[in-house]
Amino acid sequence: MGKPRLTGEEMTAIVQEAVDRLPGGFVIFGPNHEILLSNDQNERDFEYTNKALREGKSYIEAIFDATRAVRPELSQEDARSVAAFIHDKLEKSEPVEVQTPHGAIMQIIETKLSFGGSVAVGADVTGIRERERELKKARKEAEAANEAKSAFLANISHEIRTPLNGILGMAQLMAASDLTPEQRDQLDTILDSGKTLMAILNDVLDLSKIEAGKFDISPIDNDLGHLLHRLEKLWAPRAMEKGLSLKLEVDPQAETFLRFDPVRVRQCVSNLVSNAIKFTDRGSIVVSATSAPLGGGDFEAIVRVSDTGLGMSPETVGKLFTPFTQADASTSRRYGGTGLGLSISRKLAELMGGGISVESEEGQGSVFTLSFRAAHGRRKEEAPAGADVDRTGGVRWAAGLSLLLVDDHALNRKVARLFLEPLGISIVEAENGEEAIRWLQTRAFDLVLLDMHMPVMDGSEALAHIRAHDLASVREVPVIALTADSLGSNNRRYAEMGADGYVGKPIDHRELVVEIGRVLEMKYGRVPDPKAAFPDLRQAGA
Repeated sequence: MGKPRLTGEEMTAIVQEAVDRLPGGFVIFGPNHEILLSNDQNERDFEYTNKALREGKSYIEAIFDATRAVRPELSQEDARSVAAFIHDKLEKSEPVEVQTPHGAIMQIIETKLSFGGSVAVGADVTGIRERERELKKARKEAEAANEAKSAFLANISHEIRTPLNGILGMAQLMAASDLTPEQRDQLDTILDSGKTLMAILNDVLDLSKIEAGKFDISPIDNDLGHLLHRLEKLWAPRAMEKGLSLKLEVDPQAETFLRFDPVRVRQCVSNLVSNAIKFTDRGSIVVSATSAPLGGGDFEAIVRVSDTGLGMSPETVGKLFTPFTQADASTSRRYGGTGLGLSISRKLAELMGGGISVESEEGQGSVFTLSFRAAHGRRKEEAPAGADVDRTGGVRWAAGLSLLLVDDHALNRKVARLFLEPLGISIVEAENGEEAIRWLQTRAFDLVLLDMHMPVMDGSEALAHIRAHDLASVREVPVIALTADSLGSNNRRYAEMGADGYVGKPIDHRELVVEIGRVLEMKYGRVPDPKAAFPDLRQAGA
């Protein structure tokens, strides 16, 4: 028995019932946009448009009437512009969103049909757009909270580092004087405690910036080999205290003059070497470096730190890079630390296009491998062959060097002066950026140490004025930024403004001399070993 044949009226009724059950608007237009079929939802959502079309108005006029009804605050000209925009989108079969008289947001798309008419379907996206607005609002609030957090961290860092600079600075200077064994032991405790506090503060600040996505990498042209040699000299005394040998091996065939962030590479390598010394009781530590071309002028720089220390189980290695995690509770009790160093170092390496991996076996030691991507560096003009440290018309590494020290805290200036004056450096002090610029305009200086946080005119503004100055002697003077916030995102900003170097507070006398030496070397040529510049200081805090 065959299926019953439906009449045209029955088929029309079935189609009408079907489209009326659709959740969104549905309408079929004839060739002149006359309404051939419309469901209930469409009639509710677009009553003004449908009414205008049934009155014989053109499609764009119907859209104009609906726009005026829904947005009465619009002028006729603006309403026509909106109507033209909607009409153009629909004619091109592009989705367009409009507001209905009931406040809902409908997304409509119109598609041409073969007989010359078209079909338009609508979907209510009010809920979606509302959730998007809520997410956008929440994101803005989160960003504002992060900004407030960053500002708080920068401020609290500055407030902690400024007095700590005085404590550690004076302690380092006292360590160079004649002390009894008991006094030296007490002073060593002060230095160790201060540096431990400093390390914890640095780790917390760095992790906060990385997690907020606001940690910037600031690549500059630098020699990886020289950087590692300086680190070797910095860490060798600590290794010797434990009876360990520290050896550096730089591949002589590898390119080491690269463009990378020396501050962050130094931070990563220092963390790996520090851990190697900490967890090695006997034997040796070897730091090796090489690089491999990647094409396009880029290189992969590789630094390995191998030790003969405790070694680790696979389970320990698996959680090694988790923040606040160490091998076990006894590790924290015995060796101290927050468990942040390796996590931060790996994140920094990843920001530099590389990573940190580890190979280890219990009782056999460990090998940590740092890799990062670096472009080929551009060497500045080399010094004349045979030139000595005094070859720039009176500019010398130490004795005779003329330095402008700019810092609003008298204690900070006192510490820096006591560090540098024994070297024969002539120092002039300024309390803010305005004073600094006045001094630079009246006499020549070989170097400026410029604090970034000062009243009247801060370091950032002063640096901008210096680099834009009409006088070449002012404009071209080397500047080292001093800052107590130590948040990485600022370092790139200082470099972009024209700072030649950066030293964080509290100031370590060796780090200060190393950075002054590096800046003078890049500006004028080679300088002597920074340790030789402190014949009277007895490895304080090394």
